[in-house]
Amino acid sequence: MEFLRTRFSLSHNIPFRARFCEQIKRSYQKGSRCFSSGQSEPFFVTTPIFYVNAEPHIGHIYTAVIADSSARFHRLIGNPVTFSTGTDEHGLKIQQAAMCANKEPGRFCDHVSGLFKTALKNCEISYTDYIRTTESRHKENVHSFWEILSEKGYIYKGKYEGWYCTADEAFVAEDQTTLVKLSNGQEQRVSTESNRPVEWFSEENYLFKLSKLREELRSWLKSGPVIQPLRHYNLVKSWLDQELIDLSVSRPNTRLSWGIPVPGDSSQTIYVWLDALLNYMTVAKHSQSEMNIWPPSVHVIGKDILKFHGIYWPAFLLAAGFEPPKSLLVHGHWLVDEQKMSKTTGNVVSPQSCINLVTATGLRYFLMHEGVPASDGNFSIKRMVRIVNSDLADGIGNLVSRCCGKNLNPLQTRLGVSRSSFESCGSPGSDLLSLLERTPDIVHDEYKQWNFYKGIDQVMALVRGANGFFQTMEPWKLKKEGQLDKLNATMAVTMETARVVGTLLQPIVPSYSERLLDKLGVPQENRSWDFARLRWTTTETALGSQQAVLFPRIKSE
Repeated sequence: MEFLRTRFSLSHNIPFRARFCEQIKRSYQKGSRCFSSGQSEPFFVTTPIFYVNAEPHIGHIYTAVIADSSARFHRLIGNPVTFSTGTDEHGLKIQQAAMCANKEPGRFCDHVSGLFKTALKNCEISYTDYIRTTESRHKENVHSFWEILSEKGYIYKGKYEGWYCTADEAFVAEDQTTLVKLSNGQEQRVSTESNRPVEWFSEENYLFKLSKLREELRSWLKSGPVIQPLRHYNLVKSWLDQELIDLSVSRPNTRLSWGIPVPGDSSQTIYVWLDALLNYMTVAKHSQSEMNIWPPSVHVIGKDILKFHGIYWPAFLLAAGFEPPKSLLVHGHWLVDEQKMSKTTGNVVSPQSCINLVTATGLRYFLMHEGVPASDGNFSIKRMVRIVNSDLADGIGNLVSRCCGKNLNPLQTRLGVSRSSFESCGSPGSDLLSLLERTPDIVHDEYKQWNFYKGIDQVMALVRGANGFFQTMEPWKLKKEGQLDKLNATMAVTMETARVVGTLLQPIVPSYSERLLDKLGVPQENRSWDFARLRWTTTETALGSQQAVLFPRIKSE
């Protein structure tokens, strides 16, 4: 199912593109650029912007690595890519966290946003735009969008009463709360969805007519598999089967001062989620691409923010006359040794601690090897070390060091390879050829469907096949016995397999794949997905001068 190509056509008289430009021209400041048309369809992938009330953990990095792997894959297959990430810096939680840290909110946000930017860089995340909601370009966009909603009659002032969860920055319906008994014997009302405390608020603010958009949201949902995996699609569908109540989209300035003020009413601050979700449009508006990149191809999000992205966000866009996102990819959370990760239990895993132990390559590989979007993952230091040692050091590393070692390859060359190279190795060669011919297409399809873990499994099956082939052929014996033709065929076949492996793994472990391909002497221009398949050549290529050890084994207690 190629769900990324699903497009939802809005039933408006003016085509989306013209409408978008018309609204940008009217609502944004003079001089803002409009999107120009292009021949090919771009790929616009996003992470959610990360909330800066705490430091980054591996859950944030997992989201980023999924999006990054997809962005890298689409670049390899020739699509122009816009990839955005960043930080969400307004709201009551930030206001309170800054107060606790005895810092002015702006300086507090600068510090924590800097930590996220460093963590993403250290994990080799290849974003094209890092957006912060405190930037002036974003504030201008939020004001303009608010005015569009107001002009179209979707915003009105009224009194809002209900249970409010500060941790989730959301009002919670009465039937979605429950009383729990605390350890001190007192009772606390909490959100049944997040298990976080709620408080009763009654206040005057601005509301958004969410109730008017249920049928349009249903039409968007039915337009194709716009939410993956299916379980999350069904959850959003069940929400839309219920009555939608109008959404509070502002807070009194007396309670929330750290945010963007409502245009024309500084006594109210714009709801943090309306503010935050508009980051994707800010990125699109300021994109360097000469093509129209709206709507986003996919938002990669955690399951805890599905309602905001699966109900509120498309509702805001539909109300304003914009196309909603083409798709959402929703993933689970990470447990730590089968326990929920939380600051309370003290088991929050820092990405940097993982990098210090297994490098960024090891962390990326583990997260993508173990992460299954439809379910929660389980993080374990021992398992992470075992997997990266087994696959990166022993599996692939052993394959490359064997065929690039000076003992069997004294001339340090990658030999040309042909069908006869495989045939001359008998049935082991024929078996490996069959595996090598079918693996790239399978991996392509798995990557495109976000099943990166399945793609990795296919690559590692090829690695095991190649190592088994090498062991069976016993090239050290062939050299000793003077069977040079068979020795050369064995080496050529093994190195061609290693080249394909390195090319296929570029979206997952980019720097590791780069070292592998550099060692094999593969030119930069020969690393696109077109070169991920078996390629016959009579040309001999000099190996790189790098050491053959791609990934030293990790020693850990």
